[in-house]
Amino acid sequence: MKVNAAEESFELMDMLGQRVLFTNMRVDRDTIPQDLYVYDVRHDDDCKGEICEIKPSVMVNHWGTIICKEPIEMDEVWHSKFVDKDDYSYLGDSVKLDEYINTDCYEEESEEMEMR
Repeated sequence: MKVNAAEESFELMDMLGQRVLFTNMRVDRDTIPQDLYVYDVRHDDDCKGEICEIKPSVMVNHWGTIICKEPIEMDEVWHSKFVDKDDYSYLGDSVKLDEYINTDCYEEESEEMEMR
């Protein structure tokens, strides 16, 4: 089953130097605005839940889907991006797609830090 991105609540993550949206569901690509990028995330073969690869589409060991504002550079041979656990972190916040599109997530974080 694929979810409609406009109706889904996403978890915020930092991945490969950018703030991205994450869901463990498969997202219907037709519900993604044209100015965003969407990739499937594959987890490790040992089923520890560690992200190890990002691809345009994943069939086996699908861990979830990410949506980002900038493209992720893929290996030309494998058509994927291999990652290790230092390349990403879950932030513990959730947002809707329209909030992500209309907000600079880094700017909000800076404002929150200034208030402390």
